[in-house]
Amino acid sequence: MPDPVIILGAGPAGLACAYQILEQSPGRRVVILDKAPFVGGAGGSFQWKGHTLDFGPHAFHTRGDAPERMVRGLFADQPDLLIQGRKQVHVYLRGKRLKYPLQISETVLKFNPLLSLLIVIEFLLTSIFHALVSIPIENFEAWGKKRFGPTLYKMSFGDYTEKVWKTKAAKISEKFASEKIQGFSFINLIRRLLRIGGQVTEPYFQTWIYHKYGSGRLYARLAEEIRASGGEILLGTGVRSINHGERRVLSLLLEPGIPCPELPCGWLVNTVPLPAFVKLFGGQVPFVVRHAASKLRYISLILVYIEFALDRVSDDHWFYLLDPKFRFNRVTEQKNLSAFTMEPGKTVLSLELTCRVGDEQWRMSDAELFELAKQDCRNIHYVRDKMIHITDYHVKRVPNVYEIYFKGFDQHAESLLDYLSGFENVSTIGRRGLFLQGDQHQSVEMGFQMAGLLANGCPDGQALDAFLRKYAKYIDDY
Repeated sequence: MPDPVIILGAGPAGLACAYQILEQSPGRRVVILDKAPFVGGAGGSFQWKGHTLDFGPHAFHTRGDAPERMVRGLFADQPDLLIQGRKQVHVYLRGKRLKYPLQISETVLKFNPLLSLLIVIEFLLTSIFHALVSIPIENFEAWGKKRFGPTLYKMSFGDYTEKVWKTKAAKISEKFASEKIQGFSFINLIRRLLRIGGQVTEPYFQTWIYHKYGSGRLYARLAEEIRASGGEILLGTGVRSINHGERRVLSLLLEPGIPCPELPCGWLVNTVPLPAFVKLFGGQVPFVVRHAASKLRYISLILVYIEFALDRVSDDHWFYLLDPKFRFNRVTEQKNLSAFTMEPGKTVLSLELTCRVGDEQWRMSDAELFELAKQDCRNIHYVRDKMIHITDYHVKRVPNVYEIYFKGFDQHAESLLDYLSGFENVSTIGRRGLFLQGDQHQSVEMGFQMAGLLANGCPDGQALDAFLRKYAKYIDDY
């Protein structure tokens, strides 16, 4: 039997890739390795008391394409297990709860008239200046001020960006904007204000589909289908190193304690963080590549789950805390996606705090983090009065969750991808595998795309290059 396709990571991209390979090439051996004890990666769920909680939560976008069809197909015999709806999202800014995407009546018109006038004047002056003077845009701060003017940029994106990524916006690449701020047009807001047309483009897909018992159930079902089709999923299995020749991966050496310490490899699909993957190739990796890997950085996440003895705290799925006075970035109420994930008569708010492993916040005790979360709750007017109903809390720390798009990250990522392209049986996909600011829908799509290439044999360099051109858009002229 030919050596197996090995997939590193049992998250959305890895599971989707394995599922699709087995669909298109029945009988082919596919092995998924993951050091975690559960499938789904960041899309997984866990139990706390009588609640099923996500790391997020993570709803699946409905776009009518192959990933959505897969999700619906997995539950074709139990369609009632899938709930669908439309996003309810707000931002909390200067004591005001504003709809997102931003609406004209709640942005320019809802603030102090002098502030609104300042925003409009700054935008017009900035637009005229940049129309007359060509200035290179070298970072996210310059990008935002050019398009929105200093005040609106700072209120809407600047302060929040620095709070989330724990660094100055001037150190963030302008390419961050192309992935995170799409479709928002201030000129359309002005046109609507003057009643001469204009649309506010919704920057993200607004409809979702969700398993009534939590995001993790979707990936658990996907794993069941993979195993039923002959695929192998080895959880709690770490990789010690990759045994390779000059142009080909030969086998994977697994962590001690695994019954089969060495696994032969026909094709290797990576979905784990790009720097960690390259490190597995050992000391033969050129210094310039190892240096580039060290420059790709991540931000970590602390989740504080607060239980309320209430049916609901709000009607939002997510709301963002934009003001610098807030320590946490985003609040989610998972019950608004599915009441079946919560104990009857209770709800849970999940507050997200980004930090770096080992910093002051990461080292805080659970009790200290809970007090920090309560301080933010006191500054949210529609949560403050409900705090008397708090009954319990739970804290999760997740290291190295989100990729940071520092200036120059694209050149560093390109160095790693160039090195990996030198191996004839290696591909890297997914948010982690390509150092992307993507979502789970895109990860599943990438898994499908790569599976299509592998199901037809071993893809050539041209096919893999086309795959990277499609998804690694941060690299110019890749």
